[in-house]
Amino acid sequence: MLTKLTLNISKPVIEKAKKTARKKRTSISRLVEEYLKKISNEEEESVVSYMIRNAPVIKTPYGTEKKFLKKKLVKKYVS
Repeated sequence: MLTKLTLNISKPVIEKAKKTARKKRTSISRLVEEYLKKISNEEEESVVSYMIRNAPVIKTPYGTEKKFLKKKLVKKYVS
């Protein structure tokens, strides 16, 4: 079931969204819906799950995981 939603967005952002939607051959509504789904899932996901899902296929230098985890936690809790 689809529900109508009214948003107040600045004109430059709307213009960029229209260009992006055209490029992706979709609607702005679909772009917004996909974005909202994505950020909703990210908030529910634990940091460990995120790291496992995004683990590099190749071997990384010692300490890389610690730097990656720190960056993710800073982004989540400081920003």
